[in-house]
Amino acid sequence: MENLSDSSNSTELLISETNRPLGEILIEAGLITATQIEFALQLQSTSHLRIGEILASHNWIEQQTADFFAEQWADLLKQKQKQPLVYYFRSAGLLSEQQIASLIREQKQQTKPQRFHRLAVERGYLKQITVDFFLANIFKIYNTNVFSFAKPYEILSRYNRGEINFRRTDLSKAPLMGVSLKGIHLDGSNLRQANLNSSNLSKSSLIQTDLALVDLMKAVLTKANFERANLYQANLREAHLKEANFTKANLQGADLRAAYLFNAIFAGADLRETQLLNEYPYEVYYDSQTIFDDRFKPQQAGWKQIDL
Repeated sequence: MENLSDSSNSTELLISETNRPLGEILIEAGLITATQIEFALQLQSTSHLRIGEILASHNWIEQQTADFFAEQWADLLKQKQKQPLVYYFRSAGLLSEQQIASLIREQKQQTKPQRFHRLAVERGYLKQITVDFFLANIFKIYNTNVFSFAKPYEILSRYNRGEINFRRTDLSKAPLMGVSLKGIHLDGSNLRQANLNSSNLSKSSLIQTDLALVDLMKAVLTKANFERANLYQANLREAHLKEANFTKANLQGADLRAAYLFNAIFAGADLRETQLLNEYPYEVYYDSQTIFDDRFKPQQAGWKQIDL
């Protein structure tokens, strides 16, 4: 069996627990997206199908992969005797016999053979996040790219059941691209470096939420409340921010280019080094406490002061 002891750095994360929801595991392994599991959860609520069956029926994963994680994964995690890494990829239906044979042949032809899993990633047969997931869970070799999806999956599942209160939740670095969480309450939460690209958080409350370095590009954020939120260097490019409230929010270094800011409020907000357009054909509101760079002239740009 390959010696995997130095395959990645030793930063240890809380990752593996047995009997976790299948969707949570599959997202963490990089095999499906948050949007796909969101769809599957919605469909499951109106059908008798299992999550794995729904995902496989849409060709997002193989049924063999769903069955592997649903029926074998928990037992494999408990086993002290480990198999070669390729055994798990084969059992999960992630590598075919033909692909395995091709990689082994290529290994043998190399003067200094690459490790099998690295070669599999280079050839596009596996994603690095999938390899990291197996290394972390089976061999306890951790990489900082491995993210535990337990909390985001829980939120998607509970939201699908009608819950919206998720205040003070830790979602830092969460991969939530394209999800729809309209009207959710995330006040005081940590979404630092989360990926919410193209998501829908319209009418949501994010008061005093840490959104530093978050990716909200092309997100729908109509009437979202960002009062006193930290959006340092946030990517809001092309986001839909109609009537969004940024009162006293920190937007230093944020990218708001091509964002739709119709009737958005920036009273008391810090907009130093924020990337803004030179002209807006609609009203955007600020007050005497709003901080701008000297180069940006709000009134010339079409913004309207709302001091009483």
